[in-house]
Amino acid sequence: MTSWVVKTALALNKRGHHLYLLSHPKSKINKSLPLDIKLIEKRLGPSYNPVMIGYLVYFIITYKIDLIVTNIDKEVAIGGIAARLTGIPNIRRVGREDDFNNRFRSKWCHKLLVDSCIVPCQTLIRNARIRAPWLNPAQFKVIYNGRDISEFSPEIINLQRLRMGVNPGIKILGINSHLHRKKHVEHLIQAFARIAPDFKNWVLVIVGTGPEERNLRNLAIESRLTERIIFFGFVENPMLICSTFDIAFSVSKIEGFPNTIVEYMAMGRPVIATDVGGVREIIRDGINGFVVPFGDQRALVDRMVRLMTHEEMRQQFSREAIKTVRESFTEKQMIDDLEKYLKGIVKHR
Repeated sequence: MTSWVVKTALALNKRGHHLYLLSHPKSKINKSLPLDIKLIEKRLGPSYNPVMIGYLVYFIITYKIDLIVTNIDKEVAIGGIAARLTGIPNIRRVGREDDFNNRFRSKWCHKLLVDSCIVPCQTLIRNARIRAPWLNPAQFKVIYNGRDISEFSPEIINLQRLRMGVNPGIKILGINSHLHRKKHVEHLIQAFARIAPDFKNWVLVIVGTGPEERNLRNLAIESRLTERIIFFGFVENPMLICSTFDIAFSVSKIEGFPNTIVEYMAMGRPVIATDVGGVREIIRDGINGFVVPFGDQRALVDRMVRLMTHEEMRQQFSREAIKTVRESFTEKQMIDDLEKYLKGIVKHR
C-alpha cells in the first residue's frame, strides 16, 4: 500500500489534482514524499475516534474534498464515517485478500461505509469472496500495479554488483522482499542449498529487511553458504537492484499482485514465482517466467536448474517480460485507469 500511495500521489499531483495525505507522524511514507504533496501528520487513535472524525469532517468541508481513499479497517471506520457525514465517496484500496474477513465489525464497516473498492488483480476478488462471502463483486474495480521499463548502463550495473560483493563472472539469483514469515524466503535458501555445489559460479542475493532476517542468516550458516548468500538490506532504488539479478524470485505464501514481480519484469529479468494471488495474471508459465506451487521444493529446484543452465531460455523470458510490461503494466496505464475511475466516481456521486 505504501508504494502504491506514493506513486499514485506523485503522478496525480503532476496531473494537476490536489491531494492531501493523512499519515501517522512516524510512518516511513512521510520521508518518501516531495514538498509539493500536502502531508498531514496525525494519529488516528482508536477505531471510531470521534475527535478524528470531527477533524476530518472539518477538513473535508474546509478544503472542498471530493473523495477520500482508505485502506485498513480503522481508516475505513474513521474516514468512512466522515465521508458519510459530508456526502462524499469513500474508496477503499485493498492490496491483499487477507485484508477481508468475516468479523462482524469488518463486515459492518465495509458494507455501510465503503462506496467502491480498488484492487490490483482479478484473483484477489475471487479469493477475498472465499474469505468474506458477503462481498459484492460489482463493488470492485481492478487497476493493475504498474512500473515503467528502465534501463541502466552496463557500467552502472557492474558497479552495483561490486557494491553487493559480487565479483565479475558470478551470476545472481536474487530476491527483493520484506523478510517476513509469509514471504518464506527460507524456501529459496533451502532450494539453493540443494544445487549450490553444482553451480559454483552462482550466488544468492537477498535484498530487504524484516523480523525473519536473523533466522534466515542462521539458516545460511547451517547450510554452510555464508560466502555465497549475500544479505544486502533495504535499498532506495529497487529497479537498479533488480537489474543486477540474472534470475529473480518471489516465493511467498500469500500475495495480492506482487509489485516486485512487475519490477523484475520491467527490468527484463526472468522470474520464478509461487502460484499465489494474481501472479498468473502477469506471468505466463513457460513463456515469460515460471510459476510453481507454493512449498513445492522439487518444482522450485527444477525450474531454477532449467534457467541456470539455459541462457537462451533466460534471454527469451527477458524479452517476453519486457513485452508484457510494455503492453499491460506500465505506470502510465495504472495512473490513466485510476484517474479515469476516480473522475467518474466524483462526476456521478
